[in-house]
Amino acid sequence: MFVVLACLVFSAETHPKFQWKKCTKAGCTTVNGFLVHDKHIEGGTWHRGGDQLDYANEVGVVVSGGTVSQRLVSTYKGSKITGSRIYIMTEDEKYYEEFKFVGKELSYTVDMSQIPCGVNAALYSSEMPYNGKKTTDDPFGAEGGTGYCDANCVDGDCCPEFDIQEASSHAMVFTAHCCESAKHCDTSGCGYNPYRDSKDYTFWGGTINVNSPVTVVTQFVGVGSTLSEIRRLYVQGGRTIKAAQSLNDAFCKWGGAGQNAAYSMAKMGASFQKGHVIVFSLWASDGMSWMDGGNAGTCKSYNVASVKASQPNLKVTWSNLKFGDMDSTY
Repeated sequence: MFVVLACLVFSAETHPKFQWKKCTKAGCTTVNGFLVHDKHIEGGTWHRGGDQLDYANEVGVVVSGGTVSQRLVSTYKGSKITGSRIYIMTEDEKYYEEFKFVGKELSYTVDMSQIPCGVNAALYSSEMPYNGKKTTDDPFGAEGGTGYCDANCVDGDCCPEFDIQEASSHAMVFTAHCCESAKHCDTSGCGYNPYRDSKDYTFWGGTINVNSPVTVVTQFVGVGSTLSEIRRLYVQGGRTIKAAQSLNDAFCKWGGAGQNAAYSMAKMGASFQKGHVIVFSLWASDGMSWMDGGNAGTCKSYNVASVKASQPNLKVTWSNLKFGDMDSTY
């Protein structure tokens, strides 16, 4: 009887199709992958069964070709769900797509125009297991959205993380997080925010028009697994704009004499060489001043409950994700 019930409860997930591009200097080719939502949603863990996840209505994720949008609030069967966290899967729909960043670049276009104070539109990567984490309760591994880990040790699982962007329409920061052990990571990490670190109060929202889509390019400078620098470019309105600061050991105060040798560009590069999974995330909190308030941005106050009530359909839209050789994706 137990075996029969288990078969009824668990069935494979139907995932949205998602296209991205793999590029060389000779051009780009389309990869026909998929997206999968994390096993968790606001309010607890849910398990896939005969009642498949309704991506558009239940978690506000709408996918068309290479474009994906994430809605802030979804009301489904009487429950309200805030945000979403989704991963790119391989073409065979069995595993997470792994990206080895050193010596490569990643680009995508994002529309941040609807993202207010307290809402974080994040695109990042973590050293998640490519096959997820199968358990008795979650037997599908990556197909079931399991195995999440990050530098904040969410759910007790720690791993290196690179925040390609954490942003609202009021601030933008990119941050590297190393780990020195399976249970201890640099939770603060080393990041660059033009408002905070260069006192450039008009970069995000002035130099970069946050009311229009912008292409974000991140270059991982290095050879093999040896990472030396992470650069950032923005492309908008026919202009290519280089961020004033790159991430490197000198800026981060990593790896030198008297510094924690566990945290360095080399350590970050070694993690990238193992393979990182790309994460799209939208979430909200009244405690977001580290990102876009105080010395980090223009936000003066936070009221996420009000935002959810007045702007439940606000969304972030990602498109045209490309990965490949330096200067080949934009």
